[in-house]
Amino acid sequence: MSKESVTIYDENLKEMAVLSRDEAHQTGGWHRSIHCWIIRPIEQGYVLFQKRGRDKKLFPNFLDITAAGHYKSGESAREGTREILEELRVDVKFEDLIPLGIKIDVAKVGDVINREFCDVFILIRKESPEQYNLDPSEVEGLVQIKINDGLKLFGGEVDKVTAEGIEWSKDTQKWRKIKIEVSSTDFIPRIDPYYYKIFIMAKLVLAGEKYISI
Repeated sequence: MSKESVTIYDENLKEMAVLSRDEAHQTGGWHRSIHCWIIRPIEQGYVLFQKRGRDKKLFPNFLDITAAGHYKSGESAREGTREILEELRVDVKFEDLIPLGIKIDVAKVGDVINREFCDVFILIRKESPEQYNLDPSEVEGLVQIKINDGLKLFGGEVDKVTAEGIEWSKDTQKWRKIKIEVSSTDFIPRIDPYYYKIFIMAKLVLAGEKYISI
């Protein structure tokens, strides 16, 4: 059980109460989180995805946002960047983040009811997945997918694309390189075409477009 507290909002983003994170997910209370997507400006560009551990209760081995997490009660978006440091060991300046606006995230998985206002950002970094000094207790895998491949996958042109990166081996207690074929069903499911939109925004950002939004 998580004792971490989060601020609860109404549908108009007005503060209503403070609950534990578990209570927020039990009652479906609206709360806030940060989504940080890292893109690599190498060749035609890549988007980095976190690979969930095989022992996770929800969505084991699925691909998800590069770094993400809930705001603690009273935290601002600027303070919420601590999630990037905790998960990727990357100390990010808030000014380096490219804002895409707020995404409404709604889902029910088992007895977990998730309703979030997500501040979405893009961060441009040149490092490949194996160059990150990851904490395996926070992140068990990190892979990259070419932007053009992601567009074809979520645009329905191909069934699978290649993801390359690293994952933590509990047997050897070391990071190992991986190269896997993934389909759209290998990503944590969402009711909107979120991943498709991220690949679109990543391509626009690397092309120098400044008018972008999620």
